[in-house]
Amino acid sequence: MNWDGITDRERFNDWYLDERDQFADMARDADWNGLFRVLGKNPGWVNLPRPGNRSGFTALHQAAWHGADFSVASRLIAHGAWRTQRTRDGRRAVDVARRRGHTHLVELLEPAVVRQLPAPSDALEHHFHSLLRETTGRCFEEIEHLLPPLSPLTEGPSVKIFFQVIGMMGGFFYHLEHDYVHVNASSRMDYGGGEHYRVTPQGCSKIDNTRV
Repeated sequence: MNWDGITDRERFNDWYLDERDQFADMARDADWNGLFRVLGKNPGWVNLPRPGNRSGFTALHQAAWHGADFSVASRLIAHGAWRTQRTRDGRRAVDVARRRGHTHLVELLEPAVVRQLPAPSDALEHHFHSLLRETTGRCFEEIEHLLPPLSPLTEGPSVKIFFQVIGMMGGFFYHLEHDYVHVNASSRMDYGGGEHYRVTPQGCSKIDNTRV
């Protein structure tokens, strides 16, 4: 799965931007057959909003908006769509469906915790985001990035997410271990797999690569 926190559309290649816009258009226009064909080729796109992330609406938010068939929303979730993901103004898909009166989707879209975080998300995210800022130098100062929440890690038994960072020539892979969040800072310039970190409610620490 991918978290797209890049807010500057100009940072994308033209061909990639065009394909992502077409994917977003399919969700906006409720072209579910076309959208699922694209997901068959690019499964990691299921949680991506339109490039630039102006509204933050994903395919699941659009399904909630349109009041799509139960089977459509269920299939998106089966593809890995995150029910905890929020738009730029803080709405989850279930909030959109409830506001639009699409009651047939509300129960399905209510987030279900499959795996607990080792601590409340606020405490973990504080240290997680601090680690991201510290290890990217001036990247976040030069280009705005929306930092990822940790709630999607609770939606499956082994959710793994990649967060690309412009200027880093790579980004962060992160997933949930038993009692901590494992973060791998990786760049195309690294030849040893990058740096690995453990994030807990108490803080973060580097992990020896041989232990991973």
